[in-house]
Amino acid sequence: MFFYPRTRIQFLTRARRTKQTGASLLEVLIAILIMSFGITGIALLMSTTIQHNKTSQYQMVAWHIATQLAESMRANTDGFWADAYLKTDSYSASRQTASERDCAVASACTSIEIANKDMVKTANNLLLSLPGGDFNVQRNGNRADIWIMWMEPTTAASLSFGSANCRAPAISGITPPPRCFYWRAAL
Repeated sequence: MFFYPRTRIQFLTRARRTKQTGASLLEVLIAILIMSFGITGIALLMSTTIQHNKTSQYQMVAWHIATQLAESMRANTDGFWADAYLKTDSYSASRQTASERDCAVASACTSIEIANKDMVKTANNLLLSLPGGDFNVQRNGNRADIWIMWMEPTTAASLSFGSANCRAPAISGITPPPRCFYWRAAL
């Protein structure tokens, strides 16, 4: 029987195989570190997505309430021209719900009384739908400028959307400033 001498390559290959039988502790730690960065990034992405989703929901509610108020103004143009829909006071996150007053004559409300009912209904809808919900209305000729304001939850403070659409006199001195939605309606 004839044996071939081992070549140097066969010897080195076998030597490498016998020395490395598994992953070293350092390789495992590096893999865990890389995976933890990835998982942390995914968690931050998910939390930001949830915050943006909530902010989008609040904007949709604000749009809905602003358009309802604008339609109420269009239905009661006499109240609009009598400035019964104006609300220019400062923002307050601590407002309470108000009760609607009955009309002086039960069978026929005046346009001012209808406007007051619309304003109370809007204020109550905002308090129930948005955290710290409030609003402002100004008349500019035949247009109504409507600002819907609310406070973002503390989890969304890092988004720092600011108060770019807010009416400056309504939010002066308020920290943190409320989030605003602006709507202009022509009558």
